Amino acid sequence: MNPVIINCIGMVAPADVEPLLTSSTNLSETPYDSCYLLATNKEFLDAMGSEDNAPIRYKLLARLNVDFIAVIYYCKTQQAYQAYQIQPDKIEIVDKNLKTDEIASIDLARLLEKHSSESFIHGGDQYHFATPSHNHTNAFFRLGDSIRNRDDLDRVTFWLLKHIDHSDYVFIDSWSIAAIPLRALQILGKETAFDALPAHPAKKMLDCKSVVCASTPALKAAQNPLLLVSVVSSGSLVDKFQEIFNEAYPAKNLSTVSVYSFSENDYSLCIAKYNVINYSFEDCKFCETGSKAIEIHPSAYYVRDPKDSGISLTPAIAGIGYNFFVKHHANLNDIVTFHKGDTSKGNKHYTYFLDYEQIAKTKCFQEALEEDFTENLTPNSVVLTIVDEPTIKKATIARGATYFHTPKTHDMVDAETLAAIKKADKVLIYDTVTIGGNKFTRFNNFIRQNAELSDAIKDITFLAGVFRPASSWRTDKLLKNSLAYTDPNVRRRFAHIEYLVLPDVGQKECPWCLELAALQGSLKPALKSSGKFHRRVSHLSNLVDGVKGIDAVFHIDHTSESVLLGSASVLAPTDTAICGVILAVASALQQLRTNKNDQARLAPGFPYTQVLDSANFVSYSEGLIRSALIRNAAALEFGVVEKEKTVDILLKELGDLDQSNMLSEYLIAVICGKLPTSSKLEETVKTRLQKLISESPEIMKLAIA
Repeated sequence: MNPVIINCIGMVAPADVEPLLTSSTNLSETPYDSCYLLATNKEFLDAMGSEDNAPIRYKLLARLNVDFIAVIYYCKTQQAYQAYQIQPDKIEIVDKNLKTDEIASIDLARLLEKHSSESFIHGGDQYHFATPSHNHTNAFFRLGDSIRNRDDLDRVTFWLLKHIDHSDYVFIDSWSIAAIPLRALQILGKETAFDALPAHPAKKMLDCKSVVCASTPALKAAQNPLLLVSVVSSGSLVDKFQEIFNEAYPAKNLSTVSVYSFSENDYSLCIAKYNVINYSFEDCKFCETGSKAIEIHPSAYYVRDPKDSGISLTPAIAGIGYNFFVKHHANLNDIVTFHKGDTSKGNKHYTYFLDYEQIAKTKCFQEALEEDFTENLTPNSVVLTIVDEPTIKKATIARGATYFHTPKTHDMVDAETLAAIKKADKVLIYDTVTIGGNKFTRFNNFIRQNAELSDAIKDITFLAGVFRPASSWRTDKLLKNSLAYTDPNVRRRFAHIEYLVLPDVGQKECPWCLELAALQGSLKPALKSSGKFHRRVSHLSNLVDGVKGIDAVFHIDHTSESVLLGSASVLAPTDTAICGVILAVASALQQLRTNKNDQARLAPGFPYTQVLDSANFVSYSEGLIRSALIRNAAALEFGVVEKEKTVDILLKELGDLDQSNMLSEYLIAVICGKLPTSSKLEETVKTRLQKLISESPEIMKLAIA
């Protein structure tokens, strides 16, 4: 079968077909045997069959000289493709429910061939590709790069009309193909809701689950949801998506369609025969021959630059927070909480929470506060606290200064407070904990905009009890520019008592939220739940208390619960508790993410990606530090190629008893989709996991290949 296929989508006048004949018929080794006109307008169909357009029909028949010419019309009323044969005196319907599989495949194969040099990339002896699903392949295709104009878009869209018309909610695998459902809905005159996956599910499981489980009325009411995939290679995206969807909506029936596929399946419009070969990353024949694996970006689906590099956590960066852990070494279990909802602040989620009340009780904090107050305050000074804080009140009174609790900016202009400010030689505004300094900025702006305050205040300090910025230099610089800039009329100062750089991320990026979602989605509900995973879910579900102490990481058994940090670490002192090591590594990684040096920054972006170098898992060989790296690093930050090297390093030592923490965290990372499953676990490891396998086989099947 070798048909001429002419795009008449949106066309009304049959006379407009003739100019398309030349562009639709190229030199072909095989003679054309038929012709199909793709149409979506009823007006075009009616006009093609009218007496007035008989000359057009004669011209088509004479010009093409093929056995069969027909209009393939998509009928919105019947939600079906219909074939109308063009004859000299009329057009006649010959199939009311045309099966378009063969014709669609031919048309799409031609489109692929047309743009193959730009959109279809083949590897060679020197390189191949590592996919987001952890497979290695010799070729890569991106549909978005094959859609160069309106004709290309219409052709792809036409063969998907029936699928999209039958659906009442559409998921697409990437925003790069958003034009396809938009064009289809335009043709159909519909407003069906659709959404795109943020990345391959193997890379961003939690984000993908949030799309699948979105609380939109359209999705909740949908009875015929559709997954539209641009290209299927190994099929892992489809399988993973269906698994996520079935967990969320067991009663809904999800249909799937892909435009192209390089493997046989029953849901693809075009099976492309391009000799695409896939290997597991563990048994890649290309790697064995010395070919370099180049990563494919998990959301943009572009090939990353071969110069992408692994970033090392240097001792200089890792040790920046060392002093904090020296000072609070004995109190870390009380000070540090993870995965906590703070009800006092609108139930904001804190992935990393430092308990100010506990810090303020420590001798080192009180001594540092006293030193600051002694150097910067006099008995004529005024201290304003955003939070009513007994420690600050006590220190203020001890200095002989005046204390006011001013939770709101307007509290500064209350009669008594304003009178005290006007008499004061210095004003100090205190906040217990600040991340970005937003409250300080509001108070500063209010002072500048109020004539009485701005005239009265000639010396002002903004003092944070705990300053925990997300960037060691950017946030500090912004606050100094905003609060402590050079002012000829006012002495300005921004300072803090305690300081530690920490990530400020929400629930979507919280490692414990990721763990909770993965476990909840896999555990079968039961009246009497038991086992470590059930207890872990119960613990992680308590956001009020959060996660503290040894529970900062998962434990397969009790052997890993008493582990402390070894000696001579650059991160923290000897015998630092588990929660302290997790926090220290979180701080170090955040320093790496915000490094001033572009080339040394941990930045898994696009088109260039700088990911966690696998060598970090050699440099930091303690199981507890490795556990903290696995726990705190995001899935994308492991990369693809470096991730495979990391897994190879970890697998060799998972069975060692002194790496028990690492085995636990490796297990959670695989369940969460951070790391790929491996078929090369040693028997000693499988033996240690046997109890978990018997307790929760549904979860452990995700962890063990």
